[in-house]
Amino acid sequence: QAKRTLRRRRKLEKETRQLIKQEELKRLHKAQAIQRQLEELEERQRALEIFGVKLERELRGESDSDTKDETQMLQEWFELVLEKNKLMRYESELLIIAQELELEDHQSRLEQKLREKMAIDGKSK
Repeated sequence: QAKRTLRRRRKLEKETRQLIKQEELKRLHKAQAIQRQLEELEERQRALEIFGVKLERELRGESDSDTKDETQMLQEWFELVLEKNKLMRYESELLIIAQELELEDHQSRLEQKLREKMAIDGKSK
């Protein structure tokens, strides 16, 4: 009876460790995907910034190109600002998701420590 109970307990512990490892891998993959998205977002923001500087110079009349009229340039400027705001909101969302992943990871480690403490025999506690 005791051997059977011990075997069941070991099997359950092994399954639990495997589940924990799977959850950690899922969080890791999610974190890596978020990191890639943040890097892509940064590149897009840089490109928008460069285009914005160019457009701003044209609006001020500092540029040589007079091919666009002012209303068209203003429309491009507002579209640029909207796109930049959209990217900033998306960046905020990604950072919140990353923070959630960190908290989940921390919770998982705390749960593991608790399981280890609970596994100690009553005499040793």
